[in-house]
Amino acid sequence: MEETLTLYRPVGLKEAELVVAEGCAGFPPRLPDQPFFYPVLDADYARQIARDWNARDAGSGHVGFVTTFEVEAPLAARYPVRTVGGRRHQELWVPAEELADFNAHLVGPIRFTEVWYGPGFEGFDTLPALLEELPLTLGIGDTDLPFLSLVRDLPDAVLVNLRWWERVPAQVLGLDEDRRAAVLERLRVAWARVNPTWPLPAAAP
Repeated sequence: MEETLTLYRPVGLKEAELVVAEGCAGFPPRLPDQPFFYPVLDADYARQIARDWNARDAGSGHVGFVTTFEVEAPLAARYPVRTVGGRRHQELWVPAEELADFNAHLVGPIRFTEVWYGPGFEGFDTLPALLEELPLTLGIGDTDLPFLSLVRDLPDAVLVNLRWWERVPAQVLGLDEDRRAAVLERLRVAWARVNPTWPLPAAAP
């Protein structure tokens, strides 16, 4: 079995959406003014950036995720490790033109492990109406289809917002507390069925 290296990357809203759109199989191409792709070697460093930068940044949608992924170790060894602050602030510098090849050597999906929301985050405004119409009958059967469809059709909305929906007042979602709890539980169950190897991120402390 090929040896792998665990890496982390903090991402904001747009990059998160692009990663999800690719089925968590790779990172999107860099922009013209971004000559390198910078995965980091330490989870705390990724957490620091997601919490202290992405979650406060309007360009990141006021949300920061920590993503975790595995890459083949021989491929990772091609790239220099740069220390950009304290000893934990270590990054790989992958040239933008080599990112597609880097993605091809990922092992397993990119996982969104934590999410941090800043005070400017407002969530998606299209979901409350959809959620309000979903049935709440328990058990596995036809009543799960709307939840399964929602997870399949709008995975980025569910992934980005679910922890937010857990923390905002229920009335913001147009739901009472019991209905909000039931809806979110059904969404968590549907997510696990649709994406068994792709967990939802944990809420930040």
